[in-house]
Amino acid sequence: MGERRLTFRGGRAMALVPFAIFIIITIGLSFANFQDINAMVAAGVIALLIGMLFSKDLDRYWDVILKGLGSKVAMTAVMLWLVVGMYGAILKSGHIVEGLVWVSVKLGVSGAVFTVCAFVFSALFAVATGSGFGTISTMCFILYPAGILLGCNPAVLAGAILSGAAFGDNFAPVSDTTIIAATSQEYKYTNGAASIGGTVKCRYKYVFIAAIIAAVLFFVFGGSGNTLDPAEAENLLKQYQMPQGLLLLIPTLVVIILAVKGVNIFASLGTGSILAIVIGLGAKLFKPSDLICIKDGAISGTITSGVSGMFNVSILLMIVVSMGELLIASGCMEAVVDWLNNSVIKTERGAEISMFCLSTVFGILIAAINTIANICVAPFINAIGKKNDIHPYRRANILATTICSFPFFLPFGGCVLLLLGGISSQTDAYAFLPKLGAGDMIATTFYSWAIWAVMLVSCITGKGRAFEGRNGEYIEAKKNPNK
Repeated sequence: MGERRLTFRGGRAMALVPFAIFIIITIGLSFANFQDINAMVAAGVIALLIGMLFSKDLDRYWDVILKGLGSKVAMTAVMLWLVVGMYGAILKSGHIVEGLVWVSVKLGVSGAVFTVCAFVFSALFAVATGSGFGTISTMCFILYPAGILLGCNPAVLAGAILSGAAFGDNFAPVSDTTIIAATSQEYKYTNGAASIGGTVKCRYKYVFIAAIIAAVLFFVFGGSGNTLDPAEAENLLKQYQMPQGLLLLIPTLVVIILAVKGVNIFASLGTGSILAIVIGLGAKLFKPSDLICIKDGAISGTITSGVSGMFNVSILLMIVVSMGELLIASGCMEAVVDWLNNSVIKTERGAEISMFCLSTVFGILIAAINTIANICVAPFINAIGKKNDIHPYRRANILATTICSFPFFLPFGGCVLLLLGGISSQTDAYAFLPKLGAGDMIATTFYSWAIWAVMLVSCITGKGRAFEGRNGEYIEAKKNPNK
């Protein structure tokens, strides 16, 4: 006998109240340029408390919320984030960025070629660390001033950094986007959710097509800036060079290879972390005290800061997952999906386009942090996909690629605001830096536009469409084999 349905005053549609309140507050914070995770956590708690007022059974209401907070979907993502936070912090402290800059200088690139390199280096760093925000905040301090000095177009160079961050965010096995997109998409005919390695393996064909398109555009439009004093450029670049930092690309490749081969993602990340520590210590990229240090009764260091940096967003994830649990327990999610299937979705193509459009809309509405948009829309993608037998890998790929488009170039998006803040903070040190407006990167973040277009074409044409077999198998076809 199944669990009794959660009922609300005003009908099951009232289960959307907490979700709607949270989204409205989040959008308001976005337009106010106030992307604070703590404020979003508070908004989530307030939304759940207000939603309680509409529930007919308070005990059942909170039981459902607690079930969502402790669900396997939430806990898997939280544990992965904690491990990823530590792993990414180790790579950053190992001067991987300085290694990438060293390569650029040795190759003697400038202008449009440097803009392409900025895209590639940002993408490599984002794939290595799994952090789009971390990539933007790091690369804007190194690649942007250097690129301006070497004759890059400012808006296109900024778009290249944003594009590289988007590439890594939707492709890296260790990124929050990949983790959420995979772990949130459950199988219909068997237990479990999509594996991270499996989704990444199926996704590469889309992201590399988009990356090639973007690289060509960066080469065509990236070199129309004014070249400044070469001596000043040389001095700046000398400050950020360390060839040994490239050694930390080794654990990055190991993690990707292990994940794609189907090795447990925790084991893959654990192996990569240990390898990064061994290489970093052996090459003297950092000291043991840089990793963890106990002084005056307080613990500090790269490892602890990396883990602690994930705490608030982990709590936020749990809260939003609990909101999704309310939609399921009340029958609201089922009703929405049934309405879509009866009124909107008539074919497999319609199901995929619906998932694509929902991901796009949520990405626009919650552009402050694409992770939150990902979390919010994932339950709807999961429900629509399961109803239409779309394989979890395919669902995860539609979600992960589409959600990394608009949030990376909209003027009120967190990524753009973070980049502008980083550039603005450097104007005192580098008076030559040109000012950029929030709308300057809309047309120059080529990768995000390209991946959005590539996935739209894929959904329309059915290229890469895959269904879930009766035993969970991956079946590539344009028509549902189960019907």
